[in-house]
Amino acid sequence: MIAICLLANALTQLPQAQPGDPMVITCGNDVGWQVDNPEEALRIARETGVLRGDTTAVEAHWERVGEEYARHGVTAFEPYVKWGLLEPQEGVWDPEFYDTELRLFKEHGLQWVPFLIAGPAYATPPWFKESGESVFAVDIATGDVSRDQSIWNPHLKPRVRAWLQRFFEHYDTADMQAVLLGISGVFGESIYTAGGNVWTHIWDGPYPQHLGWWCGDEYAVADFRAAMEAKYGDIDDLNAAWHTDHDSFAVLEPFVPDDGHHNRARLDMVRWYMGAMTDFAEWWTATTRELAPDVPILLCTGGHAAPELGADMSAQTKMVARHDAGMRITNEASNYGVNYHLTRHISSASRLYDTYFGYEPAGPVTEDGIVARVYNAVASGAWELFHYDNPPTGERGQRYLEYIDLMTVRVPIVDVGLMWSRTSTDLRLAPDLMPLGAVLRDVADLEYVDELMIDDGALDDLRCLAWGSGSVTEASTAESVRRAVEEGMVLLVPAGWSPSSPEGEPLFPSELTSAAPGTGQMLVASLPTSPVEGPWREGLFHPAEPDSMWQTGTTMCWTGGPVSFHLPGAGGERLRMPYRTGAVDEQVRFMVGDETLATAEPSTTGEIDVTLPGPQDADVTLTIETGTWSPSGIGESEDTRELGILLSSVTVGEPGDQSPEVAGVTPVGDGWVVEATAGGPDGMAAALGELLRNGEAHGIEPFRPELAPGSHRDDLYLTLTTTDVLLYNHGDDPVMVDLPQGAVEVPGHTILSVETREE
Repeated sequence: MIAICLLANALTQLPQAQPGDPMVITCGNDVGWQVDNPEEALRIARETGVLRGDTTAVEAHWERVGEEYARHGVTAFEPYVKWGLLEPQEGVWDPEFYDTELRLFKEHGLQWVPFLIAGPAYATPPWFKESGESVFAVDIATGDVSRDQSIWNPHLKPRVRAWLQRFFEHYDTADMQAVLLGISGVFGESIYTAGGNVWTHIWDGPYPQHLGWWCGDEYAVADFRAAMEAKYGDIDDLNAAWHTDHDSFAVLEPFVPDDGHHNRARLDMVRWYMGAMTDFAEWWTATTRELAPDVPILLCTGGHAAPELGADMSAQTKMVARHDAGMRITNEASNYGVNYHLTRHISSASRLYDTYFGYEPAGPVTEDGIVARVYNAVASGAWELFHYDNPPTGERGQRYLEYIDLMTVRVPIVDVGLMWSRTSTDLRLAPDLMPLGAVLRDVADLEYVDELMIDDGALDDLRCLAWGSGSVTEASTAESVRRAVEEGMVLLVPAGWSPSSPEGEPLFPSELTSAAPGTGQMLVASLPTSPVEGPWREGLFHPAEPDSMWQTGTTMCWTGGPVSFHLPGAGGERLRMPYRTGAVDEQVRFMVGDETLATAEPSTTGEIDVTLPGPQDADVTLTIETGTWSPSGIGESEDTRELGILLSSVTVGEPGDQSPEVAGVTPVGDGWVVEATAGGPDGMAAALGELLRNGEAHGIEPFRPELAPGSHRDDLYLTLTTTDVLLYNHGDDPVMVDLPQGAVEVPGHTILSVETREE
């Protein structure tokens, strides 16, 4: 039996997003109808000032293939509605092109999703960019000046409001499935300038549009000073927090928040920068809601949450929910695990803040990738799926047709969370967060939670929180995690996990974790490749691959020659390391300094088992001196890589009572802190899968039995919803799944829905 209970915060009250309703399917990209090509458009604009062609291309397209859209499930078309095309000269309104598009959409049974774009260079009219009201964004890292407008430009908002007001006076919102807001970036996302292409150069030619810190204009500088004065009040308080000696707030300027600055200063800079984008997005959202009270609004955001981009995903989602608006995240491709990681923050935040959301790809998507995207949207409870198949036809169209009936709004039931430390991300201390999220998803569906979401109750409904990347967070967040554990939650961390505040104070659960950093079993492929406080690896390592040598269910990887392992506190400890040497010319030597601890002959498999040199608890660097060989060079295969030695794991210290997956369980109140035996994504995934299947064996309350079938590393993904179990096989070969309802075979690259049963 699968117990079902509808989540209290399931979805917004908008009728377009009720559980069980069909998802809306949006298709887009009309730029090829606006102009013939970017080069010709730029030439014509410079010679004549005309920014678009006539309506011939759009009319011919819909006459030829217009029937294909609705047949393949498309419910609306999304044109790029640019300020510059609607107001090509100041005060001149030119809606003919969009009037024609809307007429054709309606004739073919579709609504539209106007993507309202103003601020990015390719959408802002030349007359405004050339006026005294224009303020271009300035990168403080390079001094480069973009052609995109600064979000701090005080002249921009009145112009945008007037343009939006005229748009909504001209067009009936009843024809709109939603309105998409294009406020910044180079394409329109609620991010800063971060790289474009020939289409963003369309009216300006090439211009600086790289990823940077675009806050160097006079209005941005003034806002930064005001924000810091509002936070600290007294310059002495700021200096104490930043470890600086500024004379007054008047001398402050935005700075590149690198490690040359104290952590608190870096965080203040990043949080101001991201907060400014959230505030600008709120102005757009509130203004649009005022002018269009009844239409769904989507804020277009994108990227991978790097601080330079400026998109605080949870803060933006919380903000739009206040205005009965939703989110559109624009960063998918074809790989499900990557898509999941890049979109889940928005999905989780939308559920917490009770609003709606849609997914959009950032580039090409393969036929199998279409299926991955459909599953990502359906299993996440999305309201909207956007695609660039314009229109979907042929084999690609068949992929959409196959899943039309499956695409309804769902409410996922998610018991496991992944801690996304926004603090660590902003300090660049969570480089392995993406692989951690993608690998953990293979064993469990996850809610992504950050500090803001935790403050707003995101831990309340979780049975387990996995925290294995980004150990720096705020003290208040760690205390919230402690309280959730005391109330019955499981906290899963790597052995020896020692979180700290930005100022370096130890935080929960560092006082409880048993193993010292650098001890226990560590997967080679999961070790960091640059210096950290814990163990890390140095040298050339080929990408990780499934462990077919030792059959551990984790990973192995070849080196590309000599490598080193830096092991803090490992002096005097026992070290074990399974290996396969391959067809090298000479013995492989395992060394600490000039001392050879062990050797291995060519083309042999074995395990090094040695005691590392003392003194006890000293830091040790183990070096493996090996030559290289190529499988293609000896006729073994077509693999042309230069290989050294094959490794899977390194274990430092005695295992004691550790299981292969779980190193220890510490009760805390009504909950538990569980340490994974091995660190990194693979070790955390192994421990989480073990808990989902065998929690009672480790002294914790069992998880839902319905989660166990999806808890293996097999490219088979399981999502439990309030109405069904959704299964997706991202691999090529069929997989058998033993559900409570019975065994089910899931073919490769296929989604199956299995209805739940209630007794």
